[in-house]
Amino acid sequence: MANSTFRVGGHYTVFVYNGKQLAYAQTVSEQGPQPVAQPQIIQPLDSAYPIEIALPAALEAGTLQLNFLEQWNAEVWAQLGGAFATASDLLDVFKAQLAQGEVQCIKIINKPDGTQRKIVYQGCVVTNVQIDESVNVASMTIPKTITIMYRSRKELL
Repeated sequence: MANSTFRVGGHYTVFVYNGKQLAYAQTVSEQGPQPVAQPQIIQPLDSAYPIEIALPAALEAGTLQLNFLEQWNAEVWAQLGGAFATASDLLDVFKAQLAQGEVQCIKIINKPDGTQRKIVYQGCVVTNVQIDESVNVASMTIPKTITIMYRSRKELL
């Protein structure tokens, strides 16, 4: 491959949940942490211009949505391993999450030159699994979504 400056998503990205590579993840969508409040302009009545722009000092949790293709032998949450493998419904998923506690997830970006970037997500918690489906005669695969919230993220260069 010729030298590339811009990131290519497919084939070069790996997602790891609690030390386990999620081999069947089709997409990973992230909504990064957002400020807990909007910046506020500080402008006294007698000032023609603002004297300060106050910035929030905290962030909300971020969200990851992982899309998988359902396999024949298990519900989508089984791919997370551990107690998730024996969960039979969403309540069991929540019980498995509570028993396990928060974990770390890592998005690994493999560069064409053989080096890596890593984004580490701390305090990850499974908060939902979308198991709704619509099947018709032309359906080739059944997509399912796992939602994970995280407390913080840090990029390791």
